[in-house]
Amino acid sequence: MADAGWRARARSVRRTMRRTRNRLRRASVVLLYHRVAEGFPDPWSLCVSPMHFREQMDVLRARGVRSLDALAGDVVAGRRHRAPAVTVDDGYADFATTALPILRAANVPVTLFVTTGTLVADAEFWWDELERIVLATPSVPDTLWIEIGSLPFSWSLATDGDRRALYHALHQRVGRLDGARRSRVLADLRQWAGVAAVCRPTHRPLSEAEVAAVAADPGVTIGAHTVNHSYLGALPLAEQHHEIHASRRTLEAITGRPILDFSYPHGDHEPETITCVRQAGFRLACGSACAPIAGDVDPFDLPRVEVPNFSGAAFARWLDEWVG
Repeated sequence: MADAGWRARARSVRRTMRRTRNRLRRASVVLLYHRVAEGFPDPWSLCVSPMHFREQMDVLRARGVRSLDALAGDVVAGRRHRAPAVTVDDGYADFATTALPILRAANVPVTLFVTTGTLVADAEFWWDELERIVLATPSVPDTLWIEIGSLPFSWSLATDGDRRALYHALHQRVGRLDGARRSRVLADLRQWAGVAAVCRPTHRPLSEAEVAAVAADPGVTIGAHTVNHSYLGALPLAEQHHEIHASRRTLEAITGRPILDFSYPHGDHEPETITCVRQAGFRLACGSACAPIAGDVDPFDLPRVEVPNFSGAAFARWLDEWVG
């Protein structure tokens, strides 16, 4: 009990120190969301429930919030403000059906980073399809042998780990493939598990028409998030160039306006990736380093903080730790 009390006091001291440091530095924060949904397995904790999201947006409305573009402009100009910015990655359909009405009601601007490869395909994002095949299928064979890229991969559920361990092992490998090779691997995995290629309504990405509709909202800025949501740093430079430029062209054709904001999938990039994004004509790019906006920050590698599924009261306390 004494040890538990000491740990609690230590956590409290650390929170107070971080809050004080960020207040002195006039820190701000870019908030990262993925989904506003609930009611199904969520292995990556991507979801914030609609009730909690509404409470969180009410907190931001009361405290003050700004657009990502305004925050980036302040970074470039050396101005420091504490008002956070809201971003949403990937482009799930629940952005249009659930998140956007809440954002409108709270008058909170948002930048939505859209992965374009699923816009015209009745398919889930690759990590969701991998979860459906490996984790959601009632039963799968005890052993697996496939090629991932040009490398063999084998797994035994009896000796190498359970299905969750298999899922994570495959995720690390499949995510580093280009889109074409990943599609072949997923097809092999569907054959192994004996399942068809389907898109669950709960995991549906936005369509082209839905992106066009949300882009017309004055509170929404559309940004690019590549074509296939690969780990960019793992791809050859030519493939990185394609992922970055093709996603931008697609979104400009859909929205009829310039696409100037970019988000690195998984926050993954190499120095040449940042150079490619700069040369493509974007004005900013977001990573996923868990840090506030304070001091000298590269507008082409803006840190962000992923928001947990907190109630409004817990979110307000959590936000205090980041912005003071």
